[in-house]
Amino acid sequence: MKKIVLVLGLIIVIGACLWMFFLDSEKLTSENSAGKNIYYTMITGLGIQDDNGRYNYELSSYNEKGYERRLGFSAGKQLREGAYVQLYHTLIRGVTHWEEIAFDELPEVVQRRYSR
Repeated sequence: MKKIVLVLGLIIVIGACLWMFFLDSEKLTSENSAGKNIYYTMITGLGIQDDNGRYNYELSSYNEKGYERRLGFSAGKQLREGAYVQLYHTLIRGVTHWEEIAFDELPEVVQRRYSR
């Protein structure tokens, strides 16, 4: 019985440590890139406005290695046609943050994709 309690206690302590490590509040902020995959896209077309007044986009995006993935995200305003956007994406939460960047800030592989 003591061994079972000891093992369960050890599992709870290890679980709590892992929980604190992976769910560090700083990592959960939307604009922090820690633990997120960075994708790049170019705004093509107008966003679709929803009932809340946000504009929804679903665009082909590329990571720094050129891997393509279709991502959806929303913005509080209509984004400029032809603007380059950096997206912060997580597996569970999707795109948590976006920011407009210049063409020169895109990785070289992504620049080649958009210069065709």
